[in-house]
Amino acid sequence: MVEIIKIRSSVFIPEVLWMAPRIDPTSGIQFEFGADAREFSPHTVNTMRSRIEQEVIVDFVKRELFLHCQTGITKAKITYPDGKVEYLSDKASTSGITCQHIDWLPESVRFVMLASASNPLRPNAPTVDYAYDLECFSDGTVSIKGRHDGFPCYEIYKQVDFSEFQLIYQHDFRKTGDTPDALDGPMEYQFASEF
Repeated sequence: MVEIIKIRSSVFIPEVLWMAPRIDPTSGIQFEFGADAREFSPHTVNTMRSRIEQEVIVDFVKRELFLHCQTGITKAKITYPDGKVEYLSDKASTSGITCQHIDWLPESVRFVMLASASNPLRPNAPTVDYAYDLECFSDGTVSIKGRHDGFPCYEIYKQVDFSEFQLIYQHDFRKTGDTPDALDGPMEYQFASEF
């Protein structure tokens, strides 16, 4: 029996420091939002290089789950038609990042990891969403079924008893062609894996 399984999930905007600018056609104001300037990696926790971070620690000895969650700092660069530049920053709430429906069984535990957070600098911005149904077994196996938006990038890793992290799932919007418009509406992507 393993003692601990750690599930680490992140949502991030890769590569660039700033996303491509968008210009408001009515006002002529140009908006650029900060990105995370990183690639897929399980080692970015607490670096403020993700939009959402969620970690669930399954402790089979104590038969408890421990949850850690955080959102990154959102930055905006606003350029007005007269050339004036303004910088803003804020942090999205973590209230939509939860772990629910926890059900301990003799050899496993089932739970749902949920996340929903929006850009705190854009009123009425659509939310980044995911929902992952997991079952973690005392032999170290993890079964997962999930769904998420098409933008931005999503990654999920597991670590068993403090060994190396192993990739469970990743989604790269650069490969699928999704844009920030994918945040509107239902979650487009579904997956299932046993690892």
